[in-house]
Amino acid sequence: MTNTVDKKEIEQFSSLSNKWWDISGPFSALHKMSNARIEFITQNSTRILKKGNTGVNLLDGLNCLDIGCGGGILSEKLRRLGANITGIDASKSSIDIAKEHAKKSRLEIDYKCITTSELLKVKKEKALNKFDLVIASEVIEHVYDRRIFLSDISNLCRPGGLVIFTTINNSLLGILLGKYFAEDVLKILPSGTHDVEKLISPESLAKEAEQHGIILDSFTGFAPTFKLKNIIDKEFGNFKLSSNMQVNYGAAGIKL
Repeated sequence: MTNTVDKKEIEQFSSLSNKWWDISGPFSALHKMSNARIEFITQNSTRILKKGNTGVNLLDGLNCLDIGCGGGILSEKLRRLGANITGIDASKSSIDIAKEHAKKSRLEIDYKCITTSELLKVKKEKALNKFDLVIASEVIEHVYDRRIFLSDISNLCRPGGLVIFTTINNSLLGILLGKYFAEDVLKILPSGTHDVEKLISPESLAKEAEQHGIILDSFTGFAPTFKLKNIIDKEFGNFKLSSNMQVNYGAAGIKL
């Protein structure tokens, strides 16, 4: 295990791995956020796309790395848009679920139980500067050493490639709503899913990423929608892109 991985975090996600595709289970928020995440990714991907890519083949030809892919919720959506997907996760049980679901869905996705640092060490894969698009969605708030994690991402992404993060803001609302309200009140996330000490603000993420040659210049918020039924059922509705980044946000930019 490299020091980018928090063993306790991996054990928790591994214990829930059979729930990845339960849309009302512990990963329901990721399912409901997935369309908004894809919207943000596709908006920013226009910077590196080949001319003529549209619609269902928008990401055709892009080599994409989905870091912390879990059971494959985001990877499968990206593959359906035409991207060549490598999904990595340090949880073997999550990767096993991802492989099984992709097979049932008839989607060709290269899943690996490996960390970013380990991927860079596998010479036969030639991972250095390999990927056009590197995504770390709801991951950076779980790593043990953010500095090494950002360095790995920079080394995995080709110069001129696109890097995208989504995470929870280290703000008062981010802490109250993204952690305590979601975990302890609505209980849509398992208790202990997030560690407040690991949350990071958009400003701090931009500064830290720049130290590794990643220039984050596109930011958006992810805002949950609520209907009466959602409140009664103690759940989020779907998410939409928003100018308010106080809770969940996305950050995107080019690797120099």
